[in-house]
Amino acid sequence: MNNTKKKQTIDKRQMQEKALVIDHLKKMPIVSVAGERSGIGRATFYRWCACADGVFEKSVQDAIAEGEKLMNDMSESQLITLVKDRSWPAIKYYLEKRNPKF
Repeated sequence: MNNTKKKQTIDKRQMQEKALVIDHLKKMPIVSVAGERSGIGRATFYRWCACADGVFEKSVQDAIAEGEKLMNDMSESQLITLVKDRSWPAIKYYLEKRNPKF
């Protein structure tokens, strides 16, 4: 196999691996979890982020932001469920954080 074809094969595989990491970060915005689920080591992940063009790093930042929004929505949904279930600590927390009277 010539070097050009080998490089193309590696580049294609890395693009697929990077896309997989990005997808996992959108669901769980924790680098170590996304890397583990994708089969990518932390060193590889951070080496990709340090790449000169910055495209992967920007994609990572966007994916983490999206993942954090998802986690916030899920957390708020769980809190509201607890309030509906008459959980006093949840009610107290919700009122303290959302209502200036408390």
